[in-house]
Amino acid sequence: MKFRYPFPKPNWQTYRGAVLTAGAVLFWVLSVAVLTASVRGLPGNPNTDLLRRTEWRESGPLELSPERGRFALLYSMVEDHSLHFSVDVAKMAVPDLAINAVGEYVSLFAPAVSAIVIPGYVLGRAVGVAQVGAFSVISLLALFNMALIVSISRRLGASRFAGILAAAVFGFATPAFAYAVTLYQHHVSTFLLLFSVWLIQRFRHPLAFAGVWFLAALSVVVDNPNVFLMFPVGLYALILFVRTYRDRISRNGKPFLHGFLYLLTFVVMAFPLGGFLWYNQVATGNPLQLPGTLRDVEEIGPDGRPVEVSAYERETGLAEDATERSAASTEKTAVGFFKTRNLYQGFFTHFVSRDRGIIFFTPVILLGIVGLVLLYRKETEWTALLIAIIGVDVLLYSMWGDPWGGWAFGSRYLIPAYAILAIGLSVALSRWRFRWVVVSLFVPLFLYSAWVNTLGAVTTSMIPPEKQVLVMEQQSGHEEKYTYMRSWEFLHEKYSSVGVKSFVYQAWARGRMAPEAYFLSVYGAVSLTALCAVLGLALESRKRS
Repeated sequence: MKFRYPFPKPNWQTYRGAVLTAGAVLFWVLSVAVLTASVRGLPGNPNTDLLRRTEWRESGPLELSPERGRFALLYSMVEDHSLHFSVDVAKMAVPDLAINAVGEYVSLFAPAVSAIVIPGYVLGRAVGVAQVGAFSVISLLALFNMALIVSISRRLGASRFAGILAAAVFGFATPAFAYAVTLYQHHVSTFLLLFSVWLIQRFRHPLAFAGVWFLAALSVVVDNPNVFLMFPVGLYALILFVRTYRDRISRNGKPFLHGFLYLLTFVVMAFPLGGFLWYNQVATGNPLQLPGTLRDVEEIGPDGRPVEVSAYERETGLAEDATERSAASTEKTAVGFFKTRNLYQGFFTHFVSRDRGIIFFTPVILLGIVGLVLLYRKETEWTALLIAIIGVDVLLYSMWGDPWGGWAFGSRYLIPAYAILAIGLSVALSRWRFRWVVVSLFVPLFLYSAWVNTLGAVTTSMIPPEKQVLVMEQQSGHEEKYTYMRSWEFLHEKYSSVGVKSFVYQAWARGRMAPEAYFLSVYGAVSLTALCAVLGLALESRKRS
């Protein structure tokens, strides 16, 4: 008698869903591991004395002034219970420091980022890693941004693993990676933007619109220029708001009742804006004056008072006349930082310059433009919204007086635009699948972009603009790099002792692993995350039998 197998013979289709789910889970596990291995920091709960030392500043996790300025506000709120800086905290915050009319030191930055990371700081302080806990909140938001890219992409018609691969590009192959492991506002702003898009994409309910208005108001407290960045989302949400109200009236009647309920959704904006007005009142003495319009303080003397001319300006011969400096400070306005005459320099800086340009730091993200063209044929309105967000971001920060973003890694101001281009890239990847263009164009561009941005994430973001290099070379007497090769120098001979700034390396791997080996390990993990997504894209594209 011939034996018969009592169960159906297994085949690929039997386990297809389980394999794809396992691949997606592996991708997210690897993403968490990469961010954990890259977040910058040092062990300990630092005080103001430690935070002014080189190992915490130029050689450590607070290497750039925006990080120090926001961390100083965080430290002052938690440790000193004050929005005004003591002299010790103020010395830590310079040069991103302002002084109000009554002589109190305050932060130049909007307060929301420092407030958002307080839970991470408090939890980290409990286990002896306060600074790492604060920075980890930004890494968590970066992970949420990747998840939002996947969700938004799927509702626009992209396959799951095309969205995951696009999220990997945004997370690890753009300058967003370098700013996911430190204390900057960009991932917070991007999260509020993407979450707003996600809300109006998935829901047509008054609570969803209330969420959008709340997030739009909160974004201004995160970074003041976000009022322009969120404008396209707010405008499209308002259009959908009116459409939804009219549909509700046509079905149920009661125009006055529904009108009252819908208008009530705008009340939620009062909470973040009211908090911001209160902060301005405390910091500047005027609820309508932004701290960024106060007089800058670039150096504090031994007596605790501002020094009119900094040591750097004295050494480089760039000192301004005190009268001119005072006049310039009093003429600062909220919109005075943006000028149309800066557009040409801004476009050049963001796209083609060697020190910040997209084509040098993240050329793979430009493939997202193709996806937006393909998406326009099916989703005209949504494509118009996405293009408007990119356009406002590029235009806004091309008019900015400092399109370089100070000393920075890549064009950090375009991180929200990278997220939107990643959504377009997911559409392109879904359409292309495994045609020759993916292998010949996408793969090498991703590997190059991931190598560059992993370098920036695990080493340093202290890359000067090209215009400052000549002065620096006169001081140092040797060639100064102003591209991502400066990060390569940090990894190798010149700064090898502090080349890798990640907490995991400094707390565990230093002395056990060479900086180059650690960088290659993180880069290998990044490549593995992309490989999971690529294999998943290949498997889900197979036809069901």
